[in-house]
Amino acid sequence: MILLCTSAWANDIFISQSGDDFKLEVQQRSENNSVYATVSGDNNDVTVRQGMHADGTLDGDETGGHEAILSISGQNNTVASYQTDENRGGGGGSDHYLNNSIIGDGNIISHTQRGKTGHNGKITIAGDDNTVTVLQRGNGGKNWSDIDLTGDGHTVTHTQRGGGGATGSMDLTNSGGSYTIDVTQNSSSWQSYSLTGSCANTNGCSVTVTQN
Repeated sequence: MILLCTSAWANDIFISQSGDDFKLEVQQRSENNSVYATVSGDNNDVTVRQGMHADGTLDGDETGGHEAILSISGQNNTVASYQTDENRGGGGGSDHYLNNSIIGDGNIISHTQRGKTGHNGKITIAGDDNTVTVLQRGNGGKNWSDIDLTGDGHTVTHTQRGGGGATGSMDLTNSGGSYTIDVTQNSSSWQSYSLTGSCANTNGCSVTVTQN
């Protein structure tokens, strides 16, 4: 099943979908868009693009202000979220907000925010063996992220870049299988990072943090 929602003007989109093996894609091409999606089921492919890119392209001259709140429950789902106002030429503009809430095992989550305003991101995951990639990049406001993982065997790659400040927070709870965390903060301003981890794996868990 393929559900394609495309809007050229600022809109609020509400989606509730249950079932297995379907594809859901949302495209919003202007500024100040909102998506609220609840998806339950296994082996689903969910993509949200606001402003576009990666690579639905577009990203015309618009001022950002996108919000997406995604709630996913199930196993082996692929979730990709993209927000950008990278080609904005004028002044002003609002921050992006992206919230991914995941329950289940073996999911792949891509969380990307780019542009000239600030980026606010939150990821909450309960389940095992999930793979998370976070990229926040821009030359405007600061990047802020909060990641909360419960379960075994997660792999997280977390990157914040740009001209504004970068703040990251991660809370990891682990009851057996190891987790692997790789964090990069490269900002011409300031970087701040906090990590709270509980690792019960006898071989240890892997954490790498690189700043600037």
